[in-house]
Amino acid sequence: MDIFFDSKNISYTKGALSQQRSKLKPSLFKHLDFIQRNFYYTKASHILKWQGFRLIGIDGSTLQLPYSEELVKGFGHFETRTENNRKVVLARISQAYDLLNEVSIDAQIEHYRTSELSLCQMHLSSLTQSDLLIMDRAYAAFWLMATLSEQKKSFLIRVKANRWKQAKEFLFSRAEEQIIEVKPSNEAKKRCLERGINYAPLKLRMVRVPIQAGEDHVLITNLIDNKTYRKADLSMLYRKRWPVEESFKLLKTRAELENLSGKTMRAVQQDFYRIIFRANLSSILSRNLTRKGMINMNKIRKRTYQLNRTQAYRKTQTIINIVFTQMRAVNNELEKFALQLINQAEILRLNRTVPRIRRYGGRPANFMAYKP
Repeated sequence: MDIFFDSKNISYTKGALSQQRSKLKPSLFKHLDFIQRNFYYTKASHILKWQGFRLIGIDGSTLQLPYSEELVKGFGHFETRTENNRKVVLARISQAYDLLNEVSIDAQIEHYRTSELSLCQMHLSSLTQSDLLIMDRAYAAFWLMATLSEQKKSFLIRVKANRWKQAKEFLFSRAEEQIIEVKPSNEAKKRCLERGINYAPLKLRMVRVPIQAGEDHVLITNLIDNKTYRKADLSMLYRKRWPVEESFKLLKTRAELENLSGKTMRAVQQDFYRIIFRANLSSILSRNLTRKGMINMNKIRKRTYQLNRTQAYRKTQTIINIVFTQMRAVNNELEKFALQLINQAEILRLNRTVPRIRRYGGRPANFMAYKP
């Protein structure tokens, strides 16, 4: 703030800054992020996809927040067993993340007690039928699969063998893949009715993923066609889910998402969505501006190189500062433009009539200035 106000000889107080910040809606950063993502996916010619699908990894995490009564009430807390059972304030966060292009399609921050499944449902309005959702075991719920099937969205989910009888039987059968009919339990029917979802049995496909150490993974998907979507491809797809985990690591460690700048609900939401916006900006700019350069570099070097995402995130601050400065200049010109017009406003004379004068002869050499 000192640097910002340095050239203006303007002083400010902490209270004034806090009051002005409280007027800034967190949705502004979500809107800016929507604009940049929409521009990227509309204009970029090299969006990475898998068989026409945009691969979307959905996962959640927790965020430790500073202590304040407002945050305890808004996000919840739990009691620790150390330091005199002090309250630790936590929030639940979740992302729908483009795994191949490293862009967060939708991000949510809610109360700590909000389930990852509920947050996943919030993401669905931002996703399309051209997206393939890849999720871990926490999302293997019948009502979610029914919702996605009803919306004609494709999914690939890992299931818990000890929670799914059919998955357990499939593991013991030693089969590589199998088409099954999944019927809802009474609890699943209740969940579907609460959400207005059809709970008719689902025709799904189970796929085994061999694991060298430990029990094999079981994946369930509505990609039934085993000729178009081979078993080996689906096994490989689940391994591509890892970038969403790496994204949380980037946000928490490199972007310092938990190093928040305020103790109010609005301040936390502002920090969360501005960091998501900046992370997406860094990914979009770095991948686009360096694409050809990285291709040429890897052609002449023995090893394959990739961008340093931490450096990409850090260096976007300079870009943001320049854009902000230019926008400030534009805003100043617009204000000047508006003030000049206001100062030159004319009186509106209602019901004024002026007799028409018929002119004969040549045009006058000079014209009176036009008045509305």
